[in-house]
Amino acid sequence: MMKILLVDDDPDLLELICRFLEREEEMQIDTCMSGPDAIEALKDTHYDAIVLDYELPGMNGIDFLKMIKGQGDETPIIIFTGKGREEIVIKALNYGADYYLQKRGDPRLNFLELLYMIREAVRKHDSRKELRESERRFRESLENARLIAFQLDRDLKVTFCNAFLLALAGYERDEVIGASWSEIFIPDPERHRVEQFFISAMAGDLNALYFTCSIRTREGTIRRIDLNNTLLRDPEGIVTGISCIGQDITDKEKIAEQKAASEERLKILFEYAPYAYFLTDIRGTFIDGNAAAEQLAGYPRDSLIGKNFLETGILSPEEVPKAISLLARHVEGEPTGPEEFVINRKDTSRVIVEIRNHPVVIGGKTIVLGSAHDVTSRHIAEESLRRMNAKLTLLNIITRHDILNTVTALLLYIDLLKEDPKDDAQRETFVKVEHLAQTIRRQIEFTKVYQDIGIELPQWQALEEIIGRASVSASHQGATVKSDIRGVEIYADPLLENVVQNLIDNSLRHGGVVDSIWITSLQDESGMKIVYEDNGQGIPPREKEEIFRRGYGKNTGFGLFLSREILAITGLSIKETGTFGKGARFEIRVPRGCFRLVERGEADQRRDEDS
Repeated sequence: MMKILLVDDDPDLLELICRFLEREEEMQIDTCMSGPDAIEALKDTHYDAIVLDYELPGMNGIDFLKMIKGQGDETPIIIFTGKGREEIVIKALNYGADYYLQKRGDPRLNFLELLYMIREAVRKHDSRKELRESERRFRESLENARLIAFQLDRDLKVTFCNAFLLALAGYERDEVIGASWSEIFIPDPERHRVEQFFISAMAGDLNALYFTCSIRTREGTIRRIDLNNTLLRDPEGIVTGISCIGQDITDKEKIAEQKAASEERLKILFEYAPYAYFLTDIRGTFIDGNAAAEQLAGYPRDSLIGKNFLETGILSPEEVPKAISLLARHVEGEPTGPEEFVINRKDTSRVIVEIRNHPVVIGGKTIVLGSAHDVTSRHIAEESLRRMNAKLTLLNIITRHDILNTVTALLLYIDLLKEDPKDDAQRETFVKVEHLAQTIRRQIEFTKVYQDIGIELPQWQALEEIIGRASVSASHQGATVKSDIRGVEIYADPLLENVVQNLIDNSLRHGGVVDSIWITSLQDESGMKIVYEDNGQGIPPREKEEIFRRGYGKNTGFGLFLSREILAITGLSIKETGTFGKGARFEIRVPRGCFRLVERGEADQRRDEDS
């Protein structure tokens, strides 16, 4: 219900207006007959509107307006008077009257017009109050937001800015409010463009409500902000300014630039890498490849991208099952390789490549990064080397056979001569010649053993199984070999088993009474150490290095010299570290990369793959 105050010094007119207005159920009317009485009434009661005569006892309508508006009272006021001079109308409106209505003509029409003005004045006043409250709540939320927030009038002067913007830019509020936004914040090169955005937005251009610009802080630092703008309107819908909410995207843009630069660098590395790199999905469909991959395959990448390797003809039919088995492992996220394949190039030539594949997740999708290295030349060189070794081996066999036959004949003749020497001096000479011939024979036999070292490629070997086989001979001679080594594989020459066998043979031959041998392994920062110990007499300190010298000892056989040579092929080393009188102790040092720990089932599978 609207509460209305009528102020007029004519009691009859007051009564008539009251009777007319109170017919409206939403109105309650109070009356006063002078300006001072009205002032007192306003102290005790809140009114939704005041209907005021111009000529009143004590003060006129203009003075009344000056007084209450000067006190900040925003109650709507309608001047309802018989005075109709233009200057009075202008004054009344200038001092805050909402409407001016002259008492003239048909009273009924006058009262209907007054009723309309009261309702409109109250409606507009309520709308202004709601708008101000809405703006207050909105500005309060903006003030506490962790976003840039400000409002501009139509002249692009700042009417509001929040604490976040002030802290970001380094200004105090009183320095910004009322100042030109573009002059304070916008760098000179962008000023005209930003002003045009705001002006176009307030002119109705929806595309101008969202844009990105730079702002300059007090210290001169440039920050990039992303703005989302809303037009401000008065109760009549007229645009009065613009409200802006923004986000500081400086760091975001820097990260995006760094990311783009990083992606460009990776793209360059990928494209110009000396080795062939390619990308496929987990089904084997080509996604991309670099220039080296094009050169290796002999196909332009565009002719392969989008095709599965099964339909390209790159692989020979006999290679396809192996490739499919690798795909199955890629689905499980398991890297594969190195694996060798024969590639059919576009020009019908064939190359042998070594391929490694690594499944990676990019953007939630698994793709496979593959690398291919042309090993055709290496295979040709290896084949040439095998043929050369075969020829040299054949030559060694023939030469050794002929020399041993000659030495055997020589020894027979020496035996005959020794049976009937002319004197002791001649007998001593025959013995020396025989010793020299035996030395030649041992050296020739040594070449037979040494020529087999390094002929075969190194391979992964289960140490537990090697020890198990080598310990059989020890058990036949009353010695027990014990070991706690489980699941250890060593990458070494295939003659590794002979190394272990030689250590056991040496213990049984030269260790005195040996009935117990212990083999274990220890890991440290350098790799793995395999320790071999027996309970024999041990090695004297002066002989710890001598035992590895070629020709040391009384027996021709394999020898610790050859053991060290075999181990050295893949970077393994051996030394004796025992205490004389407490048994021999040998340490075999295995560098990282030359040993691996596997489960029993996995070890069998890997050996099958390696073979």
